[in-house]
Order: sequence, then C-alpha cells, then structure tokens
Amino acid sequence: MLSNNIFTNFNRVINRNTAHTLFFKLYLSITTVIIGSIVLFVIIIYNYFSYVEFVHNANFSARLLNDFEEGSERWDMEVDLLSQFTGFSIQTLSAKAVLEYHQQHQLLDVIDMDNDTPPLPIGIGRGGVHVYDNDNDKRLAVIIPSHDKSLLIIDTISSMDAPMDGPDYDDSEFLLLGLIFLSIAFVLYFAVKNISDHVYKLSLASLALANGQLDTRVDDKIPAPLNQMAVSFNKMAISLQYSQHQQKVMANAIAHELRTPLTRIQLVMGLLSDEEHSTYTTELHNDLSRYTVEMEALANDILMLQTIEHKPSSAHQIVDLSELMQSREIEFQRQYPHVLLSSYIDVLEVDANPRYLQLIVDNLVKNACLYADSTVKLSLKSDPEYFSIVVEDDGEGISPLQREQVLDAFTRLDNSRSRQTGGFGLGLAIVSTIVKTMKAEINIGTSELGGAMFVVKFKLDV
Repeated sequence: MLSNNIFTNFNRVINRNTAHTLFFKLYLSITTVIIGSIVLFVIIIYNYFSYVEFVHNANFSARLLNDFEEGSERWDMEVDLLSQFTGFSIQTLSAKAVLEYHQQHQLLDVIDMDNDTPPLPIGIGRGGVHVYDNDNDKRLAVIIPSHDKSLLIIDTISSMDAPMDGPDYDDSEFLLLGLIFLSIAFVLYFAVKNISDHVYKLSLASLALANGQLDTRVDDKIPAPLNQMAVSFNKMAISLQYSQHQQKVMANAIAHELRTPLTRIQLVMGLLSDEEHSTYTTELHNDLSRYTVEMEALANDILMLQTIEHKPSSAHQIVDLSELMQSREIEFQRQYPHVLLSSYIDVLEVDANPRYLQLIVDNLVKNACLYADSTVKLSLKSDPEYFSIVVEDDGEGISPLQREQVLDAFTRLDNSRSRQTGGFGLGLAIVSTIVKTMKAEINIGTSELGGAMFVVKFKLDV
C-alpha cells in the first residue's frame, strides 16, 4: 500500500511538470525570456566594446607610427610588429585614395578621438576617425588622418563573426555564467511552482467536492487573485453542505413522520378486518391496505436513498454474484408470473457490498417486469477487467432524450400509468446512487428484445 501511494504521488508530480501543463509552459517561457535577454545583452555589449576597442587600438597604432617616416626601414619594421601583435592590416592612403575608399565603402561611424586629429580630405566630411564596413570580407576598417597622410587600418576579424565568436572566456567565467543561469532557473522554478501548487490544491478540492465530500475547504490566505477563487469555493461548499443537510433533514423527517400515521391506519384496519363488511366497504378496505403498503414502501425507499447518499456502507465481502442473481430471478418469477424471466449468468465471485448488489439487481429487474410486455432477460457478463449486470425487457423502451432523466428521483416517464404499475420513481434513482458510490457506471440502451436495456459495469479488482 505504501509503495502504491509513493508511486501515485510520483506520477502526480510528473504529470504536473509535463510539457502540456500551464506550470511548465509558464516556467519555460519566463526562464527563456530572462536568460535569452541576458545572452542578447552580453552579445550586444561585447560587440559594442569590441567595436570601440578596435577603434582605440587602431588610433593607438597610428600614434605610434607618427614617430617614424613612411617608407623607411623603421616604419616597415614598426608596421610588421604592430600587425603581429594586433592582427591589423596597415597601409597608407593618399588624399585621392582616401576619397575613393570613402565613396566605395559603407561609413558606419565617425569618432572624435581628440581635438588634435587632422582633417580628412575635402568631400569626406568632418574630421576624426572614420569607421567603415570593408564590404566583401565584412571586416571593420578605419581611416585615421595623421599629419600629411592617412592610415587605413583593417581588422583581421570579421565583424559578422565577432558577436558569434564572443570574447575569450576562461573556465571561471563560464562557471560564473552557468551559476547565474542556474540561479535564475532555480528561483523562477519555486516562484512559479508556488502558483501552480495553489491551482492544483483548488483543483483537488473541487474534485473532492464533486465526489460528495462537502466538508472540503481550501486555504484562502494565498496570493490574489487566487484568494478570491478560494473564498468563492469555500462559500459554495458551505452553501452546498447546508443545502444537503436541509434536504437530508427534510427527507428523514418525512419518512419517519409517515410511519406514525401509517402504523395507526394499519392498526385500525386490523380491527376493522374482524367486522362484517359489505362488498363496497370490502373494496375500500382493500384499497386502503394497498395504499398503506405503498406509503410504507415509499418511506423505506426515501430512507434507503438518503442512507446510501450520505452514509454509504463500506462493508465488503466475497459474494457469489452468480448465485445471488439466480436466487433473485426465482423470486421475481414468483412475484411476476405473467412475465417470462430468462437468464445468461457467468460464474463469478466478487469482493463487494452484497446489499448494494442485491438492490441493483432487485430494482432493475422489478422495473423491467413492470414495463415488460412478456419477457425479461437477466445477464451477468465478465472479462479479465470488468463485469456487467445487464437487464433487458420487451416493453416500449426509453427514448435517448429520457435516458438521463429516468435516473432522477421521482421521475415517471408515463404519468398516465397508475402508481401500481409505475411506482414512485425511486428504484432507478437508488440504482444510480449505488452505482456512483461503488464507482461503477450505468448505461441505458435499446435491447434486442425491443425494449429498454440497463447495463451496470463494474471494474473487476484482481
């Protein structure tokens, strides 16, 4: 039993966190947005600082070259050293070449490094460091004016690849970034799970209420707007519990109060039976006897229905259902000799409440005998997982629109029939209540005999 409870709870946790749940979708969405925003921010910041860093490094290289004469051995040596250390491609441009490069390439930005930067040739624009996109290879390039010449410095790393490549992190930086992401996911998990748990508690409480546990209440000291749902739920549960209590008191009072006048009537009729009667008074006496029997049956049925609904019995034992149904068949054949009862009964023993099983069989067979023209068939069918009690008749049947209505208390589909034929409409309501109590199901269809067919299906606990 303990292992089954652990397995059930584990399945419930798994089901709560599967991809189709609101909890999982909300958690995944928030986590993705936050982590994605951080990654995008890091990429943008890195790209910007890489861009600025390249411009500053290029300007610094240009300042170093200002100390050397272009074309000299020292110049060439310095250019080679700077290319090796920075990875830049450095060359000098004439004023005409600068203008041509400016016209042929896309200008990305103009940065004023200081006030001493010489102006570029006329037609290019304001002075400063001009940053270009080097077209085909998508590399950054800058033109820096330096005295009587201009330097074209091209970065060897593609500007398209820079954001994807990212900076060179060491292991500690990767570990720190991973811890940040895990911390975000961890905090969000418990924040979202808290909301999800409140929703699941409300859901479980509503299921308990639907199963008849009207004393179910939920904690309303939870965050808004869920607290409003919790308060509304508790008010609804209180109202339902009070309403059911009033119905129970009323039904029990009616049933019990009926017994006192019934007992008195039966006593008086017993005394009158010793007296001589005319034909007329004898008929009246017989009618009164029948009415008292019906009223007593009504009171018993009301009490039975209330007891099953509000105080269901959990007493189980091994029941030979085959023998039970065969004995009830014999009894009903004796009570209704004008109806031919037939049966097809599998041999079956079940662990169940024998009183409830007998009430199901008795009420279904009695209902079938009352409405059958001549034939009623009783069946017990079983397979490895389920067993079914089936009762059929050859009467008028029940239309599909009336099949749910007929299971309600005091429902009589044909009001033109006498009470003697149709009863008070409590038999099928008792069957429906027992079926719900035993967690079975009842279906109404059309029999091959031409009338109604009632099928009560139980899950067979192996």
